[in-house]
Amino acid sequence: MTMPGQVTPQELSGFFATVVQHLDRLQIPYMVAGGFAAIFYGEPRLTVDIDIVVDINSTHIKPLTAAFPFPDYYLSVEGMGDAIRRRFPFNIIQTATAAKVDLIPLPDDIFSRMAFSRRQKVVFNQAGDEAYFISAEDMVLAKLYAFDQTGSDKHLRDVKGVLVIQWGRLNLNLIRRAADQRNLLSQFEQIYEAARREVED
Repeated sequence: MTMPGQVTPQELSGFFATVVQHLDRLQIPYMVAGGFAAIFYGEPRLTVDIDIVVDINSTHIKPLTAAFPFPDYYLSVEGMGDAIRRRFPFNIIQTATAAKVDLIPLPDDIFSRMAFSRRQKVVFNQAGDEAYFISAEDMVLAKLYAFDQTGSDKHLRDVKGVLVIQWGRLNLNLIRRAADQRNLLSQFEQIYEAARREVED
């Protein structure tokens, strides 16, 4: 068994494809978010974190467990049930590679619900596989909110990366309105100007 942290990008990507295929088959609505989505829309960087927001309930426990049987996968039935009730993340681990995906029950807040309603189906690999991702605009907003909560500069780097790579394709009015509602508009404008200079240089 591979030790945690030794999973390769190829193994992680392959496991991700397997997970979203099962979510689609089981008709569990989902949205890829977090660092994996930030890299998809922005600049490449290493990550072993795959966060998938799922609109899940207790009726999904049995079919999801059957889709990821032990010993090929680790998925705690008890942990999943408790996580769904309390809206806490739970994970699925591929035991052969230690690849891990965190499933996050859809939070009951306005931003999460709006972002989930705007999720987009995109092609995420060279094989042409598709999955539902958070929109690029909501990715920017999620990272701004994460910076506001944690103070970690990595979230600002992700924002800039998405702005640079998606330059000219973003709904800036949507981003500015939502950022202003959280008193983060000035922070966004600073990053936007830095991205503009990088694009125009």
